Amino acid sequence: MRVKMATNEDFNMKESSDEPIKAFYNQHHDKIRDKRSQSPYVLRRYAHTTQYEGILQFVQPGMKVLDAGCGDGVLSVLMANKGAMVTGCDFSVPNIEAAKGYVAEHHIANVEFLVGDAEHLPFPDSSFDLVVSSHVLEHLPDFDQGLREVMRVTKKRAIIAIPTILNPCSFVQVGHGWFYLKGPRSFVAFFTGLTKTARALLMGHEGVDETYGGTDVPHIFRFPWIMKEKVKRLSFHLISYQADCLCLPYFESLLPCIKFLDRFKNKEILKNLGYGTTFVIEK
Repeated sequence: MRVKMATNEDFNMKESSDEPIKAFYNQHHDKIRDKRSQSPYVLRRYAHTTQYEGILQFVQPGMKVLDAGCGDGVLSVLMANKGAMVTGCDFSVPNIEAAKGYVAEHHIANVEFLVGDAEHLPFPDSSFDLVVSSHVLEHLPDFDQGLREVMRVTKKRAIIAIPTILNPCSFVQVGHGWFYLKGPRSFVAFFTGLTKTARALLMGHEGVDETYGGTDVPHIFRFPWIMKEKVKRLSFHLISYQADCLCLPYFESLLPCIKFLDRFKNKEILKNLGYGTTFVIEK
């Protein structure tokens, strides 16, 4: 079999295709604190709070932790409040400005923020006791490069959360609805997303591209086994994984049922059905 070697032209084309994505994120403010952790919608707030709790269980006081792709610093602050020494890094200038403003206003001393690219983290090898990357790698032009960088700068372990597709709320999101809202658009979106997921599965795709925030910027909800394959191919070790939240869409009255299901989100089968999945990976 003949293997085509990459040329300089190939690399230049790759860099050129990445530029619009980088330009978008460099000036995009996620406003995660307002939209998610403090959302007025109970289901949305619960889903994201639960996802953060799944990561925080691995953070101990005194740890030197990197939040790679920290957004406006929500998770960074939560880890700092547990006593970790946290560095938050994000490609977005507005995100970092908002994060610095928040910690200054609330006098949080054990966290710092800087602008940096998750595909080229500005830190030496093995700089941190733990690296956390929460719903970041799917935003990068090169997912695998982001994974390599996360593992490069940790001494041993990283906690990586990504959006995954085998959950009813994921179907709604990739169908361009809102899982936390009732209404014709969101109800139709469930079936649209389910159809897209079935097609992606049959065609052997990594997942379904939601696109981000009404733009053309990619945002892929992957099948959970894709991450497992990537970890193995890059010669890292998958220690464990679990569903972020076994969320059900539309109805806040379902929350007691969701909380009951989440007691088993690390069990076989169920751990693949989360609205997002958190992976524990080691060198």
